[in-house]
Amino acid sequence: MAKVRQVRTITDFDNMSRDAWFLRMEGEDQRRRMRPQYRELGAQLMIMKLPRFLEPDSDAQAMIGKAHGHSGLIVDLRGNPGGIEPTLQGILSSVFQSDVKIAERAAREGTTAVMAKSNHHNAFTGKLIVLVDSESASAAELFARVIQIEKRGTVLGDRTAGSVMEAKYYAHRTGLNPVFSYGTLVAGADLVMADGKSLEHTGVTPDETILPSAADLANGRDPAMARAAEIVGVTLSPEEAGKLFPYEWPKN
Repeated sequence: MAKVRQVRTITDFDNMSRDAWFLRMEGEDQRRRMRPQYRELGAQLMIMKLPRFLEPDSDAQAMIGKAHGHSGLIVDLRGNPGGIEPTLQGILSSVFQSDVKIAERAAREGTTAVMAKSNHHNAFTGKLIVLVDSESASAAELFARVIQIEKRGTVLGDRTAGSVMEAKYYAHRTGLNPVFSYGTLVAGADLVMADGKSLEHTGVTPDETILPSAADLANGRDPAMARAAEIVGVTLSPEEAGKLFPYEWPKN
């Protein structure tokens, strides 16, 4: 369903520059909070938190490249709303030694295969764990499901959003000085996985369902991350896991 979020309303021409500054600062703050992050726990484990699939595919592949030399890799896609196809392809190509089919794109123009070309000898080959939740959508769901179908790793967490329809972005601009840019996303194709099923309205069911309790949330504990580390062979308490990527509050 379409969603509308009301931000600062600009009504006074004399204050337009100030309002434009606030909007720009809000955008910069959001980009800061949405940046990819990673943590290394010795030679056994690297954890990558990917809030969205909007980084250039080369940057995403470079980050996973840091996992070489580690026995395991946890990719945290909880809360990830998706993003652009090249980034999804780039990250998938970094964890497979051969080309892998992501899905069949079913659109009005016909059906085409969406592939991820492998990095072959540069691909990460260690143990792979993917974390998802009910807010993991679009490309995040596709990534998790490909990992399941290809039996490349383990998916933990909650069932995903079930929102994978491919959309096209239409850019718009309004105003003269300053100029405000915005856009519209229009769904135009469904994506059918290699098992012949679409994730739309269904989502990805994790291999192991792990939900935080109210007490976990109140006390900053992360049992899903702790369980993921345990599978790799690293002892990490839920309290320690909750401190790896603390929530960053908006500045405005």
